[in-house]
Amino acid sequence: MSTRQAQKGSGSSTSEKVADADPGKTSELTPEQKLEVLKLERRLTLSKALAKELDKSVGARRTAALVRKSFVRNDDPDIKPPLQQLVAKAGGRGAAVPVLLYIALLWKCAAKPYDVQLPARKWAELLALPDPSTKGARRITNALEALATLKLVKLEKAHGEATRVILNDESGEGRKYENPSTAYSLKSNKRDLYFKVSSRLWTSGKIQQLKAPELAILLILLQEGGHRRDTDPLANFSHKHGHLLGVEIWFTTENFPARYGISPSMRSRGTKGLCEAGLLETERRPVGPPGKPISFSSEKLRKIYRLQGAAVIAESPVKDQKKAKNRA
Repeated sequence: MSTRQAQKGSGSSTSEKVADADPGKTSELTPEQKLEVLKLERRLTLSKALAKELDKSVGARRTAALVRKSFVRNDDPDIKPPLQQLVAKAGGRGAAVPVLLYIALLWKCAAKPYDVQLPARKWAELLALPDPSTKGARRITNALEALATLKLVKLEKAHGEATRVILNDESGEGRKYENPSTAYSLKSNKRDLYFKVSSRLWTSGKIQQLKAPELAILLILLQEGGHRRDTDPLANFSHKHGHLLGVEIWFTTENFPARYGISPSMRSRGTKGLCEAGLLETERRPVGPPGKPISFSSEKLRKIYRLQGAAVIAESPVKDQKKAKNRA
């Protein structure tokens, strides 16, 4: 893990200074900064261990959290999707906590009765928050209140006991939660369409380190199908980083803000951060006129996004195609 990556989740001014240092030159760090790096590495070690335990507990068949697309996108321009409401007004670690917590809840509560009762400290440890027994626990409590305000969860509090968290579905409409895979197979409702957040993002320690802009762009790209491995064997491997690559995603200048309500600056920061974290590759590619070959004349460039590594579900293309055919 690089020094720069190690600072993504700490949220302190000292950590921000460390993030600006050369990742390969820890000798440039002050003793205080080195201590911050060590603390974060220890938090990530515990977090990854808890993630592996959670991954094992939910069963081998559930290698990802299933998230309805309505959490990220609403086709009605007058309705802001929950993700936008959670991250639009903040760009740091604080805005990421309720989003990460909700994804973790969807992962943990994958089967009926779709609820959980765990100490806030445990969630803080899973999210690799500093001081999990005190400040971290308070951040989890605040995050749960934010999720309840958006009707994503219901909270049942009891004196002297951990709060019971009951899932609502991802739309923010206060609907009773159903597993989206089961609901879609039974009803084929568009509102139950979902995407996957790989458990490897947690067990590798990647997602815990993301700030709000990076997390927002990651979920947007996953919602667009970026978690699917490219079916072309010549195009699904990154020679730069040695990782599997997802399918290509691109947006027009107009449709991105209309769909997601994310500002250009947040999109830029999120994209840059995901690339630095080794979860995304981008490239600019010429777009020729329809039916005409690319020429030496002036050409329009399109930005292509491809998720990679832990963000890509490591299933064979044949298996992915069979699943897609069964859902059709």
